[in-house]
Amino acid sequence: MNIQEFYASFDPSGNEYANVMGRLGTERLVSKYLNKMVDDKSFGNLQKAVAAGDYKEAFMASHTIKGICMNLNLKPLAESSDALTEELRNTPDAGRVEELLRKVEEDYQFVTDGIKNIG
Repeated sequence: MNIQEFYASFDPSGNEYANVMGRLGTERLVSKYLNKMVDDKSFGNLQKAVAAGDYKEAFMASHTIKGICMNLNLKPLAESSDALTEELRNTPDAGRVEELLRKVEEDYQFVTDGIKNIG
């Protein structure tokens, strides 16, 4: 799979690919930052923080994931991490946090599996 096909897997319209290319300019840079995203520790930090009930740390990790994904136009994970970030922002409900985390985990797996399949 190439980078354009990866973006088409979650955005058949091509808008997300066009936007990330407009922002970064070359597929080489897009690839570089996609791979950095896979290596980023924020996702593991998010899971650990939620498990420990440390919602302040979970907020920071979720916010970081959201920012990375928005910059790379990774729409599914950007949206789910945004929802979790907003739940964590003030007085989070533990049940809702767990529910939203499951969606982030699902989207993270989808996105990182796709990135790893870019050839």
